[in-house]
Amino acid sequence: MSQAEVLITMLMEVFNISRDEIEDDATPDDIESWTSVSHMDLMARFEDTFGLELDVEEITEMDSIGAIKDALKNHGIEI
Repeated sequence: MSQAEVLITMLMEVFNISRDEIEDDATPDDIESWTSVSHMDLMARFEDTFGLELDVEEITEMDSIGAIKDALKNHGIEI
């Protein structure tokens, strides 16, 4: 499974959404289940799965699917 597919699977599982709902401009305003708790769950999964160490600033800046992808790309994750 590619890293992009791993990301999509994580987003679907954590936010309990379908693949169709994963759009770069989607934010917590668009995804009802995107709460601070689910956001931190997602960040922990990123750290575990991709071996990352995310700082508080990065975590708070990941406020859309597109921003998440950009942050992961900055860590060398091929999305």
